[in-house]
Amino acid sequence: MSRTFPDRVCRRWVLLAATWLVGYFVLIAATKDSESGRLFVGDILYLVPLAGSVAVALVAARRLTGRHRTFWSLLTIAYTAQLLGEGVWSGYDYLAGDDFTQPLLADVGYLTASAVTLVAVLVGFGGASALRRLRGLVDTAIIVLGVGAAAWHTVIRPQLSADLNLTDLINLTYPVLDTAMICCVLIIGAGGHTRIPLAVRLVGISCGINAVCDLAYTYVSVNTEYDSGGWLDAAFSVGIVCNFVAAIVAIRQPEPPAEPRSFDRGLNLTPVLLSSAAVFTLLASQKARTGNVDTTTLAISGVLFIGVLFRQYLFTADRTALAEQLRQAVEEQQRLAVTDSLTGLHNRRYFTEELAARQAGGALHPAALLVVDLDHFKSVNDTYGHLQGDVVLREAAARIAAALRPGDLVARWGGEEFVVLLPDTPEAEATGVAERIRRQVAAQPVRLTTGPVSVTASLGVATSRHGTDSMLVERADQALYEAKRSGRDRVRLWEAATPARSAAVPAGPAR
Repeated sequence: MSRTFPDRVCRRWVLLAATWLVGYFVLIAATKDSESGRLFVGDILYLVPLAGSVAVALVAARRLTGRHRTFWSLLTIAYTAQLLGEGVWSGYDYLAGDDFTQPLLADVGYLTASAVTLVAVLVGFGGASALRRLRGLVDTAIIVLGVGAAAWHTVIRPQLSADLNLTDLINLTYPVLDTAMICCVLIIGAGGHTRIPLAVRLVGISCGINAVCDLAYTYVSVNTEYDSGGWLDAAFSVGIVCNFVAAIVAIRQPEPPAEPRSFDRGLNLTPVLLSSAAVFTLLASQKARTGNVDTTTLAISGVLFIGVLFRQYLFTADRTALAEQLRQAVEEQQRLAVTDSLTGLHNRRYFTEELAARQAGGALHPAALLVVDLDHFKSVNDTYGHLQGDVVLREAAARIAAALRPGDLVARWGGEEFVVLLPDTPEAEATGVAERIRRQVAAQPVRLTTGPVSVTASLGVATSRHGTDSMLVERADQALYEAKRSGRDRVRLWEAATPARSAAVPAGPAR
């Protein structure tokens, strides 16, 4: 993937963002005693990095491809909704001061931004299996429900007035969404993936900062009064600048998507422990306060219990699926270890082990062994090239295999040489199989891109009558030498008088 922005341009934008953030901190400190200054800093200047984030996120969405494009397209929508909400809220706050009720349109923007960002995070970590993502969502739901219910009954509800209004409910929604965001980032994201792109990590850090700030904002809004232009706005701005820098990083050098871990670092016991603690806290606190446990608390406890059972089922199913994948991978590795990659036949290692196992087992039935060698193969490579020579080898291997009987074993011995083990085969039948192979190889030319080329093979045959299984390869090889010496494209059976291979095998093209 090529760079879409020059490094120097990206560095300048990142430096500008860092400079703006430092300047924003200085302005907050300088205007802490000026109401008009705080409103300007908290309502007007606060929107600057958010507008910048929308712009660079849009550029990233247009320039990137695949999952990266979807990720940044969703973040562009989220940042735009956030800018809309902040713009409406800042307009009311700046013009009306303290004499306004937070407009519903701003909350629509905030909630939309949180929900879409949550979806974007799930897309950013989309490499995990559907089963693992579902377990991550169930873990998130258990944690949010358990912690949220316990916090509501023990901390938040006692401090609220009897009449819970819509604004209170909306303000309580933000930390719930942010808690879900953090859980997804940790469980599905960091816990389930490796080599996470820097841009995605920066977005995750921004989500964490925003979640902490939202919790602080909710506490301040419920218990006191929130004022613009304070240090909480500075903290929110850090998260916004992280999003801006993340988009710049994504544009500068698109990275591969996050890779799922084979064994995810999911918080295996955390949802169970938190759920248990939440149920205990709910039941104990309500029993101590009222002497009874209401239906709602029992229902929440039941949902948490069912949720824990379901996530344990998903955990087991995930591990079972992973074990099956590992089993298949091991089988494939074992197959590749004994397979010739060019022809698809067994390789020399496998054939040698099978022959040794037959000898160790004290085979009582006769066996025959054939050595097959393609005639003048070096001239094929020299004339047509090695790639075309590979085509000839593959076709010859297929023709040899097609001429064999069920139960016969064929392997590539090396180069243009093949070996065939014929179990329970007397001498006459072995010679017949060898002759069938010879005819099959020479039956028709092999079609290359440069035109047809004729191929023939010489074969040497040895049987158990000529000695033990350990001697078959050597003696079949000597018979092959005799077939070559006497003119090629023929079959020769080993006899005691067969010349030894070491007598000098014709070299070079004569092979």
